[in-house]
Amino acid sequence: MSARLPAYRHDPGKSVLVLPSADLSEVFWDREPVVCGFRRLTHQVAGQSRAIEVPVSSSPVVVTGAGAVVAASDGTVTFYDRTLGKEYWRRRLDSPLYASLVADVRRRRVIAIATSGLAACFDLRGRLVWSTRIADPVYATPLVLPDADRLVVAAFNSRCTGLNLETGAIVFDRRLPEPWHAAFHSSAAHRDAYASPVATGEGNAVIACAEHVLCLSPDGEELWRTDVGHSIKASPVGLSEQQEVLVAPVNGRCLFLDSRTGHERAAVELGAKVTGSPAVSGGLVAVGSTDGAVTALNARTHGSAWRSSQGAPREYTSMTTLPTGDFVATASGGNIVCLRREDGRFRWETSQVLGLTDHHPTMDITPVAGPDGSMYGASYSGVVYHFRFRPRDKEALG
Repeated sequence: MSARLPAYRHDPGKSVLVLPSADLSEVFWDREPVVCGFRRLTHQVAGQSRAIEVPVSSSPVVVTGAGAVVAASDGTVTFYDRTLGKEYWRRRLDSPLYASLVADVRRRRVIAIATSGLAACFDLRGRLVWSTRIADPVYATPLVLPDADRLVVAAFNSRCTGLNLETGAIVFDRRLPEPWHAAFHSSAAHRDAYASPVATGEGNAVIACAEHVLCLSPDGEELWRTDVGHSIKASPVGLSEQQEVLVAPVNGRCLFLDSRTGHERAAVELGAKVTGSPAVSGGLVAVGSTDGAVTALNARTHGSAWRSSQGAPREYTSMTTLPTGDFVATASGGNIVCLRREDGRFRWETSQVLGLTDHHPTMDITPVAGPDGSMYGASYSGVVYHFRFRPRDKEALG
């Protein structure tokens, strides 16, 4: 039986591992979760009395029933228990981590890629399974193609590399289209591809780079290429049932492309810039724009299903989903906001005000929630949060 393909940048299918021993008690997903654990990440500089904060830019892998694997800007990858109070193991790569961690679900492994291009795969005991050097800096979250056993990595300097998911061996390494301004020696031209690849229903990888959208086979063969005319920062969304891909360039014109040919089937104008990556749930694609609004597009009809004036993700982060299918994102105010999938109605917003000194409660990364009622977020100020949703079983409340 084929594994479900990751359809969007922060699809929980590539960031949640469920252990057989996990307690999957029912919780109230529609009620505001509460911080039940936090951890400050700091680094002590030699000769200084005050430790400096270690930013977290990468979303974690949640190991349901055990805790979360967290990557930080000091190059560390650490497996914490559920409360963040206990450290199971810690490993260090050679440079900061910006790309979110992803899971090899079948083998119960976690893959981290540092900004240097060093990719490392760890088992849940912290043992290094394989490591591979990608030639260019990596900031985009990689794509797991489970059926093909591939890890597809979009890197700066307009490159894409495919790795064997089991061994880390390089399967392909190819050039991508450069931004138009590379010809004029733009200082930002090398910072592409920024968007993360996603999977099509056919099991291929779609990559948004510069002003183009490419579809590659698991072995790196280019199947089609479409020039959309505008820069793309948000990651695409795979719509397998419709055999389409949604792409949201910075001009706010969402394009529905045929996933087999790249031909445009429909377009929807949002009226504002898009830099945050969309998510899909129950046939609705939630797209956040820089005016703070979220628009849900019907994947079947290509029309607008609803629009919320709040809940859009912070720049260059993502919409994602809860196990219920509702949409969540770390919004511009730094709190996680939940919108009901069916109609965009506001459900809840988190608070990280804990009454602590020197504490900045604003979060910056895309959250990840596991089916056990735990959700994790983090900030550039070096704080990781564990949120818990209220259990439905009164006995679980103690």
